[in-house]
This record gives sequence, C-alpha cells and structure tokens, in this order.
Amino acid sequence: MKTTKSMRVRASRFLSDRYAYRAQPNYLSELVAFAIIVVIAIWPVFLLANAMATTLR
Repeated sequence: MKTTKSMRVRASRFLSDRYAYRAQPNYLSELVAFAIIVVIAIWPVFLLANAMATTLR
C-alpha cells in the first residue's frame, strides 16, 4: 500500500509531535549547545578586530 503523504509532511509531524508531547523539556542543554555554537562563530570576529587594532598602533 502506497502512502499519500509526502516524506516532508511525515517528518514535520513526527518532529512536532515529539516536541509537543514530551513530559519535561530540557531546554538547558539546547541553550548551552546554542551558546557554544554562537561563541565559536563569533570568536574569529573578535580575533580579527584585536589583530587589526594592534596593527594600527
């Protein structure tokens, strides 16, 4: 029997149901992971700004 729903719709429903019905969401681990990603992404900008500031002196 062939399904009539696309894979994208089924994946979207699976993810929304998974996050909607979990008992106690653990946002702390997701927040820490997001903060680490942001720091890793922003760190080269600070290094470049520091290098440019020291070469101007």
